[in-house]
Amino acid sequence: MSYTPGVCTFCGTGCGHYLKVNGTSVQGVFPSRVHPVSKGRLCVRGWNIHELLGTHERITKPYVRDAGEVSYKDAVAKLVSALSSYKPEEIAFYASPRSSNEDNFALMKLARLIFKTNNISIQAESGHRNSLDVLYNGTGFAGMLGSLEDIRKAEVLIVAGMDITTQNPIIGSELHYAARSGSLLITIDSRMTKIAKLSKKFINIKPGTMRQVFDAIAYYIDKQQWGNTKPAHYEEYKKYLATVPFDSIEKETGVLPGEIAFVAERLAKAKSAMVFFTSGISGLSYDAIASIFNAFVLADKIGKEGCGVNPIAGINNLQGSFDMGCAPDLLTGFQNIDDATARKKFEKKWGQELPTFKGKTVEQLLADNSSPLKALVIVDHDDGIVKYADRLKSLPFVAYIGAFTNKVADFAHVTLPITTYIETDGTFTNTERRVQLSVQKCNPAFDVLPMWKLIDTIAEAAGKPFNYQHASDVMDEIAALTPAYEGISHKLLSKKHGVQWPCTKKNHDGTKYCVPEKVSFVLPQKPYAAVQATQEYPYLLMLGKAQHYWHQNNIMHKTFIPLREYNATLLLYPDGYVAVSPEDAKKIGVRDRWPVNVVAQKASMKAMVMISDDVAPGTAYVPYFIREGIASFLLAYSDIVSQGEEATIPVRIEKV
Repeated sequence: MSYTPGVCTFCGTGCGHYLKVNGTSVQGVFPSRVHPVSKGRLCVRGWNIHELLGTHERITKPYVRDAGEVSYKDAVAKLVSALSSYKPEEIAFYASPRSSNEDNFALMKLARLIFKTNNISIQAESGHRNSLDVLYNGTGFAGMLGSLEDIRKAEVLIVAGMDITTQNPIIGSELHYAARSGSLLITIDSRMTKIAKLSKKFINIKPGTMRQVFDAIAYYIDKQQWGNTKPAHYEEYKKYLATVPFDSIEKETGVLPGEIAFVAERLAKAKSAMVFFTSGISGLSYDAIASIFNAFVLADKIGKEGCGVNPIAGINNLQGSFDMGCAPDLLTGFQNIDDATARKKFEKKWGQELPTFKGKTVEQLLADNSSPLKALVIVDHDDGIVKYADRLKSLPFVAYIGAFTNKVADFAHVTLPITTYIETDGTFTNTERRVQLSVQKCNPAFDVLPMWKLIDTIAEAAGKPFNYQHASDVMDEIAALTPAYEGISHKLLSKKHGVQWPCTKKNHDGTKYCVPEKVSFVLPQKPYAAVQATQEYPYLLMLGKAQHYWHQNNIMHKTFIPLREYNATLLLYPDGYVAVSPEDAKKIGVRDRWPVNVVAQKASMKAMVMISDDVAPGTAYVPYFIREGIASFLLAYSDIVSQGEEATIPVRIEKV
């Protein structure tokens, strides 16, 4: 029996742990006291990750729909034959934000080099991509600008529209520690979250008005001339600020001008400040993130110790997936595929021209029934994609690559099993750009291949093998093509608790906080468009997460303790719940756990009332996909749900 170090792969925090391994069985998990991120702590998910790794719901054999269980050779041959029969624009690859960097890079290379398509994307595309686009446009860095290690060094900490103690509990714990040690912790949210209760200042805003609030903060900083920096596009940004309706800010956002002034002064006059907001599937809009970023630029809180604009990823390798080019327009390290220099570098390395047609995300292709999509390869995805069930059924060919069974595999013509992360080597990039090595801890429980090796096998069957002998070979190729990863290797990472990119050959210690060569304001793209309640639909329904049922993800179903807690919730609220304030419950005429109909313009659902002081009057709250009825309701509003944290739906709530 051994205790081997590793990295938790639930969320994007990237906590360090030790796994108790006996043969092919993982029997326990313990926190790493010396890990720079988690510092000897794990959350309820991390403490129970060994249950996931010991699940019996593994895919153990390759499977072809019309032939049953087959060999890898036959299944791979079927996949290559099918994909080769379609045009590049008819093929798409849906990468997983849980896969390692090596796995996702190999998949991206397979898509572009072997099957000549730019149709590749990942789940949670829109939310985190918005964050990366804003930060890249403003600083040249497509990632979190600060460091989790610096939280305790910041004088001011702002949490913007994020229930961080639920989504990323260890980061929430760090914020709480900093607040108890003297930092000013401010939460700006539409709901009284756990972190709001721990904050020294809670700013309660109307749903969907985060952008207006931060524009008002920036307006006040500029008006008081507290900003001592004038980066690129300042004059254009100043003209934009002149349009901010500061005099009507209370009416628009529910926030008193004095509260705006309080936050603006503390932000501008502090020596250091950080802001945290959710990214990924529940992320903010591009314009809201731009407004947050601009306020921090104006306050001169970019590129300094204890400072940072910090999007927090909810999935373990969401950041790394974008770093590996799993997007239609990107190569590794956020290099644009249309950039001639970047294209030439990849084409020289790979000995072949890259595809030139404009790719689309998988969700764009699935949502458009007139799209040319005919063949789709899906990697290790949550059940959420089944909202496109009818479209998936209509595709001539679907392949699924994954370690665990789920509803997505039911659509597959070919299913290919892969190892779990403890059965192979691989790296994962957490939310703060920390690339960490997870080493193999046991032999595969079944005779299955690591994903990077499976991809190499597919490439070989297609006549162009990648010739990878080890996962470290893949990382060496990543480093050769990606400036931000230039100095990273498995050998280097084996000696450290990860390295934050950019990491060059001259700087093997990496970069704790990003210091841009040039900073620019990022102008919002659209006019204000906050959703308003009406007489017919008087409540604004907000969407969010529940700690024990997280992202509707496949792995939580297979982890006993979190699943038990989720089931305990369902004992109280069998149909799921909609949270309302005590005042609104009285107006509706209901008590806790009474059934109600939640009616919107395009859909309705049945749920049970949870009366909560955390929800402001005039609003209601429902966690993502806690029951199938809620999922069906949200499907009718998929365009709004894609707005993430700012998604609000006007509804009325009727007593049954």
